[in-house]
Amino acid sequence: MNFDIMEIGAEMAQEFRMDTVQTTKEVEYKMSIKMLEILKRRGIVTDIEYAQIDALNRQSFSPTLSKVYV
Repeated sequence: MNFDIMEIGAEMAQEFRMDTVQTTKEVEYKMSIKMLEILKRRGIVTDIEYAQIDALNRQSFSPTLSKVYV
């Protein structure tokens, strides 16, 4: 058996390719997490509030990669 790693990688990339809209959602979600981390670090939000806000952000932005961010 002969495997072409480039061909396999290209097939996988095509399968998981995101369009511009979804990519924008991912970036916006990551930005919201960074802002939330700053608020938590400064003591403005608690751990519980952080989790609640993050859950709302996941609903709002619907990031495809949200399982990776956990």
